[in-house]
Amino acid sequence: MTIAQSMASSGQTLASTALKALARRAQGMTGADIERWVREARQSARRDRRPLSYTDLETQLGGTRPSRSTALRLRIATHEAGHAVARMLVGFGPIAEITVDAKAGGGFVIGSTGQDEMTESWLTAVLVETLAGRAAEEIMLETFSANSGGVDHSDLASATKLAVEMETILGLGGRWPLIYRKATDIAATLAANPELAARVNERLERAYQAACTIVREQTDAIDFLAEQLFDAGTLDGPELDAVLTETRKRIRERPG
Repeated sequence: MTIAQSMASSGQTLASTALKALARRAQGMTGADIERWVREARQSARRDRRPLSYTDLETQLGGTRPSRSTALRLRIATHEAGHAVARMLVGFGPIAEITVDAKAGGGFVIGSTGQDEMTESWLTAVLVETLAGRAAEEIMLETFSANSGGVDHSDLASATKLAVEMETILGLGGRWPLIYRKATDIAATLAANPELAARVNERLERAYQAACTIVREQTDAIDFLAEQLFDAGTLDGPELDAVLTETRKRIRERPG
């Protein structure tokens, strides 16, 4: 069930812009979560003997998400801006959404990769973009957090998995490139094979240094986009297009 459907069932309507803002903040919630949220907001309005309002929904929803300090919100915005600007520079396709308000506690950038040819240079660009968030933290905030890792879908986990696949099953390895060696447990495989681990780490180090170079060259663009994300929380649609247009104006031409 969507927020709009829940609102319709209550006999109330909100402006589409208000619904859109609420939908952004409810991203990741289940249908049951949304039903409960709207029901509790409606009950609050009834207790005050008035119609359900946007404020009721916003107030109720505010209690479903963990609070974030200004410093953490700035870090997430900088991290995601690093990803986004790197995507723009390595030639990926259009960005559809950027948020710092993901329900799980972080942010994300959604967009097209722009092509499907899995060449080594393109896969390396994927590694660069994946590591650009951490690079943005390190260079622009002079520290980096543990949020790039920690879980199986994290930036570091995704980059490590891809680098292992490049070495073992995609025919791009520095040793035995024609042998298909699928790793069922990446952590165990790397622990048991120091030589493979060294080659994987070398790929990741090169990609990370490339990401750091992008960040150093594009601090103005990343800073601008991070500021917009910090204020908006989520950017998509025409609002995102307008912000990315301004971001592109701040991108410095890269040598070569």
